Amino acid sequence: MSEVNHGEDFIADAEQHNEWWSEDPSPKLDKVTGLTPRSDFYQILKTVDEHDKSDAESLVYSIYGQTGIGKTTVLYQLIAALLETTSFPERSTDIDIVSSVSPRQILYIPLEDSLYHLERPGDGVQRLTQVIDYFQSRIASREDRKYVVLDDINTLELDDEAKSTLIDALDSETYAFLTGVVPQPLELDDVHNAEEISKFEGPTPLLPMKFIDTLETQGVRNSEVESELAEKLEGFQSKDLSGPSPIKIVREGLKPVESEVTIHDAVNSLNELYFEHLGTAERDDLNAAARDYLRKGGVLHQSRKPSIRNELTKSHFLLFLYKELAKYGSVQNPENLHRISSIAASRAGEELQYTDISDQIGVDRRTIDEYLKVLDHGIAVSESHDYSLRRYRRTRLYLRNPRHLVLLSQRQEHYGFENDEHQNTLNHEFEYKLARTVAFDHAKRLAYYTRTWDVEYTETSTGLIDYILHCDGTVLPFVLSYHPHTENTAQVAASFDPDTGQHTKQGTEELEDIEYDAPYRFIITDSLPKQITEDNDLVTENDGAQLCYLPYWLFLLIC
Repeated sequence: MSEVNHGEDFIADAEQHNEWWSEDPSPKLDKVTGLTPRSDFYQILKTVDEHDKSDAESLVYSIYGQTGIGKTTVLYQLIAALLETTSFPERSTDIDIVSSVSPRQILYIPLEDSLYHLERPGDGVQRLTQVIDYFQSRIASREDRKYVVLDDINTLELDDEAKSTLIDALDSETYAFLTGVVPQPLELDDVHNAEEISKFEGPTPLLPMKFIDTLETQGVRNSEVESELAEKLEGFQSKDLSGPSPIKIVREGLKPVESEVTIHDAVNSLNELYFEHLGTAERDDLNAAARDYLRKGGVLHQSRKPSIRNELTKSHFLLFLYKELAKYGSVQNPENLHRISSIAASRAGEELQYTDISDQIGVDRRTIDEYLKVLDHGIAVSESHDYSLRRYRRTRLYLRNPRHLVLLSQRQEHYGFENDEHQNTLNHEFEYKLARTVAFDHAKRLAYYTRTWDVEYTETSTGLIDYILHCDGTVLPFVLSYHPHTENTAQVAASFDPDTGQHTKQGTEELEDIEYDAPYRFIITDSLPKQITEDNDLVTENDGAQLCYLPYWLFLLIC
């Protein structure tokens, strides 16, 4: 095959993947417009619109996530939202960029599903630049902004030279969107010619769909939650939509920074959300939906058969561990990533000694640290460390996808949870492990909203504070009270002393001099005390401490 013909193959392949150039119907776009987008999508769309309004000439927006997480779906939804020929449901009238782009101004290339993986390392990016040049010179109007969408950029194995080549291919009137499975290949802002791009966004992680997104997304939504309630919850998150926005107020108020919204406003908004904005039947539906979420997690697959969905979820995760994550972290024995993930499943949220993990895996402590760092970068397994820094040698491991907890646990542990349908078999202990893991994952998301980043834990004289968010002295402690582990939680929360916290300055071992304060202690529970419902107030006092009870579903809702 000649060099010319080989280049033509790549161009022909691009034309095949961009049906909208000829204005033919696109089944893939039609499919995604029928799905309610997750909140991550709207954040991307809003950010792009803001850059457009600020006249940013060029933009590189990158997202990453595990194999099968939904990155391609988000890209197709973005294309559908931008195209002037596609009817896309708008969430906000303030986003002007929706339905504003001519079809011939958008280039989409799924690199993993194209010819690029057949090329020698370094040659793939050259082929890509030829296709981009063809698009810019022969397809798109030179006067208008162009949009280049590159899915699975990790296929190209970009080094710094290849990244520079890619930047050179993007002219000054191009917005580029890149996806990958890990962040490193997407980091283009540190190469020598990065200044040619006006704005960089990301790499931004794409996580399994969180609880509130599953309630709003058609095809995932629990049957207990009607579309009217789903629409109400969507409005609760945004000030851009009509009506109250209590969830937005809660998230703003929990931020440990100076703001017009305080933590007391956040707690008041929680009360209003529970007692005023949601009726008894709606609260019951959300409670049932939260338990359903523990079984299904945030996975969206087309097959309706649970066994097939399980196989897809597990095979995607193992492919991610053995191929992508091991390659990213230069892990010579990727089976060890699998083994640590299985430990996180079987010992979900339990305190573990690093030496025990090291002995079980058969490698030294330093290698275990490297494994855990790689797993965290891939948002597969995350650690929780001691708030008081008294146990440097111990950690708690959490899988970030609840379905992985089921699929990597031993059968005697997860009986009754083999598929995501309700069964007559009860297994309260395993449901508690799921609830604990899901709450940690959502606490990590809340930490992102509140700019606290880490989720820690600590042991008090009366029990465990499961999740602690802390930033600049403001402390948000959460105790999990979920059957069958519900005893003594009020005393545990009240006995928490925020002054036990010890945190080092970034990049050093020197302790920071911080005045810690926890205005409220939060109790996440699957069953509210009778006094709370009778008083119509989620807040009560215990030994001088303000305790705020959060129904489990309500905690997931605000994260």
